[in-house]
Amino acid sequence: MILYTSVPLDIVLEGWDREREAPLEIDHQGIRMQVEPVSPGIGRIVRLVDCSLYHYLDPGLTPGSLIMLQQPSGSVAP
Repeated sequence: MILYTSVPLDIVLEGWDREREAPLEIDHQGIRMQVEPVSPGIGRIVRLVDCSLYHYLDPGLTPGSLIMLQQPSGSVAP
């Protein structure tokens, strides 16, 4: 791969050598997916593991989307 850019190389490669945590595999609303924690209670979708084909068309479930990992305290589950 060749990358043509006017951005300095140290900025382009920043964080490249940083170790990342292994993504968590969770069930969210009946969909098994891998997420990486971003902050407490929020995760970024890495990939969908087990779901209906229609879920792949949902723009809220695309890789890179942020989701809530847990319900806020004080709320009542239906």
